[in-house]
Amino acid sequence: MRRLLLLTLLAIVSGCATTAVVNVNVPGLEHSEQFRMQDLRPPSEKQQKLFSALVTSAAYGTSRVSETITSPTGFRLLQHRIYEALHKDGEPLEVKVNHLVVYQNAKSELRRGALGSAIGGVAGALIAAKTVRSPSGSISSIGDPKPFESLSTDEYKRALYTDEENPGRASVLITYVDTEINGRRVLTRTVSPLRVKEGEVPLVNALEDSFKFHLSQY
Repeated sequence: MRRLLLLTLLAIVSGCATTAVVNVNVPGLEHSEQFRMQDLRPPSEKQQKLFSALVTSAAYGTSRVSETITSPTGFRLLQHRIYEALHKDGEPLEVKVNHLVVYQNAKSELRRGALGSAIGGVAGALIAAKTVRSPSGSISSIGDPKPFESLSTDEYKRALYTDEENPGRASVLITYVDTEINGRRVLTRTVSPLRVKEGEVPLVNALEDSFKFHLSQY
């Protein structure tokens, strides 16, 4: 019962039911259909997972978001945005996607006053450069692949945030994009609000903001 209640609360906070699919209108999507990228992501990154339903757990209120919530998927949308931003006729473009994963952190909203591991050192270690804030409220930074990958066994820690990223401790989505394009590897991290303007979809905003920042690094 506790697990079902938490899943329901997380769905309400995110604005997306766990079984609903959000159709995203992407003009010109057909143009990038033949553009190829290597998908090197661990299969788990594509799947939804609730890290803990136990209120006393450090992982309480954190989860991994399924990529099937949107159509097209985040991977397909990234493919199109890379094609738009970087593809040029006659020039080779080799793209490897090491990681593309979205986490949700609703800990403080579900358990008011939660501090501890929800804020601070672990999240800070994932940030390798100063943060940049977008008009939508997302805040992005360059990350370090080594600490990110070292948390594969404590994956919920990737869903934590710092005071600078989220001073109000609101519920957020945290998106990681790790690509290697023509031999240059970049990992970025974007923290996006779950509460957005009417008519907007939090996950779509998070993906688009993260891709825009990520591709600006190339």
